[in-house]
Amino acid sequence: MNNKQDLKPFEDVIDLLENTKLDNPMAKERIHRRLVHKIETQTISTKNTMRDGMTTMNRTWKTATVAVLGVVLIGGVLSTTSYAQGIMQSILAKFHVGNMDIVQVDKELPAPTKNASDQKQGSDTGRVELPPRPTINVDEARTAVGMNFPAPSWMADFKYVNTVIQGKTMVEVQYAQGEKSVNFLISQGGKNGIETTGEVKTEMIDGTQLYFANGIVIWEDKGFTVEMYAMDDFDADTLKKIVKSFAVGKPLTQEQINKSQSNVDNLIQTQRAAPAPAARQ
Repeated sequence: MNNKQDLKPFEDVIDLLENTKLDNPMAKERIHRRLVHKIETQTISTKNTMRDGMTTMNRTWKTATVAVLGVVLIGGVLSTTSYAQGIMQSILAKFHVGNMDIVQVDKELPAPTKNASDQKQGSDTGRVELPPRPTINVDEARTAVGMNFPAPSWMADFKYVNTVIQGKTMVEVQYAQGEKSVNFLISQGGKNGIETTGEVKTEMIDGTQLYFANGIVIWEDKGFTVEMYAMDDFDADTLKKIVKSFAVGKPLTQEQINKSQSNVDNLIQTQRAAPAPAARQ
């Protein structure tokens, strides 16, 4: 999957598109938008092979054409410079788990440079003192968001710290052991994704497919997507116990669900980023 396309034959195409002058200034913008739409809706697409939850990109010369046109038409100011610097990113594979897409690419794109005004604005920003974050347990969080999401009932020597409401469909369950921490992002619905240049590994544990990417362990549990962020890797037996310990709580009543829909916005506001409380003993 690491074979790269030779983009040399497309120099003439790039020059033609860059130097074409149109009487209607909006025509080029329409071309941009139509091409972007076709790429996004896969009207123009590569030949994909689906295998074990992974979409393998079988690239052909048509893929190279779309990549070049995408950089030229979408990028505008990026077009010529990007081609000259070789700033091309190819998708090697896609993995699908719950509401998460894991995209494996051949290289990282450079971060956009900040202009002087942006840098000055950032340096002038004063420090804001935030209120302490309220501490709630997992069951309280389930009631608050109206979702009976799964959470670990066993975390080895790690102590429960807090559950932070990250949105109407996402919570973060936090654990700590001294200076070490393990956080779980648990979500349902919506569309999330991560990008990696490293290898995406998979492992089956008692019928649960785990994905390892960018130091994150991702899996699906009872219709929820779980992302585990740990400072240190767990051994296979400990990881297995953690995954198997995930369980939901007592079923929520319709009254609790209805009440949560009106209260969750206020709770999110009060749980703004602030120093987390110490681990419960």
